Amino acid sequence: MSYDPTKIVFTPKTLSLDVINITGGTQSRLKIDQNYVEEIYEKMKEEVEYDAVTIFFDGKEYWLADGFHRYHATRKLGKASIKCKITNGLLRDAILYSKSANNNHGLPPTLQDKLNNAKELCDDFEWSGFSNRQIGRICDVSHVTVAKLRIGKVPEKVKFFDKDGEVRTRVTKPPKAEKTFDVATPATPATPVDDELQVAIEFLVLENEKLSDQLAVKGSSDPELAGKTIVELREEIKQLTIELNSVKISRDQFQAENAQLKKQLVYLQKQLKAK
Repeated sequence: MSYDPTKIVFTPKTLSLDVINITGGTQSRLKIDQNYVEEIYEKMKEEVEYDAVTIFFDGKEYWLADGFHRYHATRKLGKASIKCKITNGLLRDAILYSKSANNNHGLPPTLQDKLNNAKELCDDFEWSGFSNRQIGRICDVSHVTVAKLRIGKVPEKVKFFDKDGEVRTRVTKPPKAEKTFDVATPATPATPVDDELQVAIEFLVLENEKLSDQLAVKGSSDPELAGKTIVELREEIKQLTIELNSVKISRDQFQAENAQLKKQLVYLQKQLKAK
């Protein structure tokens, strides 16, 4: 399982601010820095040009994945639209992209931003399959830090990369109240997989798919059409699997909330009878 945001192809476009959705959890910071918004706003008044914000379009919603401070500064300026670079993708694609969006540009994420992002990837049903090193590269922390987060232990010291690529060590602080994670009751993590073993597994899986495809194509009366159909079906299956897993998580959350509401109802009924 691998992920490389540098290979995503974007198309430039100008969008109305009103069609851009910022409510999907694609903000990877614990909070917006209002001072930084003000700084961008002042520079925009002087007609300083900023890079386009990053958008993922799922066919219905335009999800903002990078550029929240620029978005808010543009709104404050009273403009109706903003320059964007757009790619097709689901909300989850936008969320994952946001985790590494500010590692090399803009306002650097805080240490707690990085820890929170790494923790979310470790606890996710799909992204927990990334190796410790890959999650570390995405969130700009060391693989040792990721390994500790997998087991619900916040490291006392965290290694990260500065703007020059040098490794630095910083003492951690408790997560801020705006957006926290409970390290005492982490979700069941996937077993960490060694990078070399992960690469070998991915290679064997891909080779197995290729051989299966070749056998299917050879037995077809129209090899070219069969090959194209197989590729399209594999991509569709991959997409449907991701969406199904998302639905399962939502179902589990609703069931848990329903169970809690039933308990509260029983408690309230007992209180009424007691009166």
